[in-house]
Parts: sequence; structure tokens; C-alpha cells
Amino acid sequence: MDPDEVLLVIEERLLKRKLTPAERIVLGQTWNKQTYEQMAQQSGYGDAHLKDTGYKLWRGISQALGQRVTKKSLLFVLREYLQPLSSSLNSAAPIASLDTELSSLQQTYPSGPLPPDSPLYIERPPSENLAYSEIQRPGGFLRIKAPQKMGKTSLVFRLIETARQNNYQIVHLDLQTVDKAVFNSIDTFLKWFCTRSSQALNLAPKLIDFWDASMGHKVSSELYYQEYLLENRKTPIVLMLGAAERLIEHPKVAQDFFPLLRSWHEKARWNFLWRNLRIVIVHATEIYVPLKIHQSPFNIGQAIKLPKFTTNQVAELATRYGLRNNPEILGKTLVDLVDGHPYLVNVFLYQLTTQSTPLTSILTTASTPSGIYGTHLRNYLALLSEEQSLATAFKQVISSESGVELNAFTMYRLENLGLIKVKGHQAVPSCEVYRAYFQQQLNL
Repeated sequence: MDPDEVLLVIEERLLKRKLTPAERIVLGQTWNKQTYEQMAQQSGYGDAHLKDTGYKLWRGISQALGQRVTKKSLLFVLREYLQPLSSSLNSAAPIASLDTELSSLQQTYPSGPLPPDSPLYIERPPSENLAYSEIQRPGGFLRIKAPQKMGKTSLVFRLIETARQNNYQIVHLDLQTVDKAVFNSIDTFLKWFCTRSSQALNLAPKLIDFWDASMGHKVSSELYYQEYLLENRKTPIVLMLGAAERLIEHPKVAQDFFPLLRSWHEKARWNFLWRNLRIVIVHATEIYVPLKIHQSPFNIGQAIKLPKFTTNQVAELATRYGLRNNPEILGKTLVDLVDGHPYLVNVFLYQLTTQSTPLTSILTTASTPSGIYGTHLRNYLALLSEEQSLATAFKQVISSESGVELNAFTMYRLENLGLIKVKGHQAVPSCEVYRAYFQQQLNL
């Protein structure tokens, strides 16, 4: 009997509820005879949190079985309990249960981030564990970079879940949703920033008590965070700043705000209050803002550049979609076709499992207006039609076999959209589907 079967029995027969990600780790790794310290090193969860999770689990299982269960006795007790069930577990019932769950997920067209417990989430080691570890480090500073639709927000959701399980407070600010007027000045932006931070922590904003124009807006915001948000707080705050690349369009604000974040991180070296602030910056492309080396937050902390899926990862995702025949071949096919792009891979697998279209037909029409990526590609085409300078630059990219060097801002825009990837100083198409489609549509 493997750990997955054990987890299924505990969920369905003993606890009769879904296990949390931390509980699954504790149970699965206890079955594999790992210590809490080993679990913490591999999972990114804190040692103390896993011990507390285990204590509550053993208590719940003890109540369900009517006998005392501890970490040491778990394997023996469960083997005794599971032995009569082994024949039924070897039947198709557990697989059918899993397939039913996946089937409901398959009916949903891939759009938007995945929930933290989604079986369709594919980990890209060591990204997840590095991220989990960094937000648990005093004064931690994490940077997550990847173009659009690469899974940044799905990872952020998992980080939020990890933070909650550690009883951390969360301030999640997405700059993509902010009104343009907020970026008019550093004063306006920092007041918005502090107000939204307060609200995220269920505190009433008290800007009037801390804001003093004579001290400057950056000092005022720092005092606000230190004396109002961090003071007397027993648990860490995880500040997550999404779509940070939007500040590129507002360089005056960026040149003040980004160094401020770095200075807060550096204060954690000597100020215990600031150790309780963990900062996460999420951005879709390089941040092209002129900053001195000692001011930039983009050369400190833990940097994670989310990669595209490998052949093996695509194959694993294919099996989770229920495509169990030759998933390795399918993995190689999709890496060749869409370079392992997570969104494009999911769309392909969704179509393959929910539609009756043959695989060969999907492949041959993938880069055409009538193919499975038709809507996605037309959205890009509409955008390029409205911005001729961007279209001209992209024409250069898809016309070149070796890559093209573009100016920094154009490179940022195209990379942010996910249309190109950058190799050294050269821009090349993100995948062959994009090259083929736009060569046809842009009359090349």
C-alpha cells in the first residue's frame, strides 16, 4: 500500500474531510519514516508548524480509531487497520474517485490561477521550496519573475496558503488593479499603499497620525509601517506586491518606492521589528528603472524565475488529465510545439480530453486562426494592430532565425506579454506557434 492510498483512506474513512497540504505532507512523509526536520527541509513549511499539524492529526485519527495514535505508532496502527481494506483498495474505487475529481476540473477551460490544492498544479523544483523557505525567513525578500500566464499567481496562492498555515498576516496588493491616478506622485502612491496595507490587516487607516510632509513621504510611510503595522505584532506580515512591472510606466514613483522596499529589508539585519516583514515582489519582466546598485531591490534576496514545463512535467500533467497512453511522447510534442508554456499546455490537454478532435488535427491547426489557440492569438493580434511600433519590432523578431536586439522598453513590453523570450540580449519568439501564426497574419 503506497502513501497516496493511505491518504485516501484517512480522508474518506477516518477524518471524512479533505486533508490540508501540510497534513498531506506530515502523513505521507511519516509513512516514509521521515522526521519533522526532514519534512521541513523538503517542503518549506516550518518545523514547529509541521509538529503542531502532526499533533492535531494524531489526535483526530486517535478519536476516529478509538485508540491512541502517535507519530511513532502511526505506521503500526494504520497497517493493522488497513489490512482488511487492502483488497478493496486494490479495486478501481480510489482511481475512480480521483478521476471524478479531475473530470470536474477538466470541464473548466484553463483560465486564471489554480487554487492551492489543485491536482493540476505542477511543481517546478526548486522554485516552490525556495519560495516557501524565503517567506519563513526573518526579513525574507522574494522576487518571482515570469511572463503572463506562466503560473505566477498560482504560486502566490500557494505561498498565501503556506503563510496562513504558519499564522502569518498577509498583505496582498496587485498593482494591476490600481487606478492610474494613484501613480501621479510618490505621496499619492505611498498613501494608497499604507491604506491598503492597513485594510488587509483589518486595521483602520491612520495616515493622519503618522504623515508629516516636513519629514517626507518615504519617512512617513516607514514610520507608519514600523509603529502602526509592525509594532506589537506577534506574527510576521507577508507583503506581496503583484504586477510590480507596472511601476516601469511611472519611473518617478518607482525610483522612490523600490529603494524604500530595499531599505526595509536591510533594516531586518539590526531591527527586530522589521524581521517580521517578509516581502514578495512578483513581476512579469525585467524592471527597467534606472536605480543605483545599492538602491535596487532586484539584486537582493531570493530570485525565482519560473521556468516553462519540461517534457517530464508535461507528461505528468497529461496523466493528471487522464491521458495515460504514452504521456512522454505527448510531453515532448508539446515542448516542441509551445516550448512547454504552462497555459498553452493546459489548453492543449483540455481540448484533447474534452473534445473529440483527433490529436493530429489539433497539431496541424494549432497555429491557425481556427485552431485551439485561435482566440488567444487573435487577442495578441488585436493588441499589435493598435500599437504599430510594437508590431514592427515583433515582425523583426519572427523574421529572424537567430534573434534580434531591441530597445529596453520594447523588449519589456513584448516579454511582459509573453510573445518573446530573451536569450542574452536577443529577443526570439516564445514558441513556434507564435512564429508561424504571426508570420502568416503579419504578411511575412
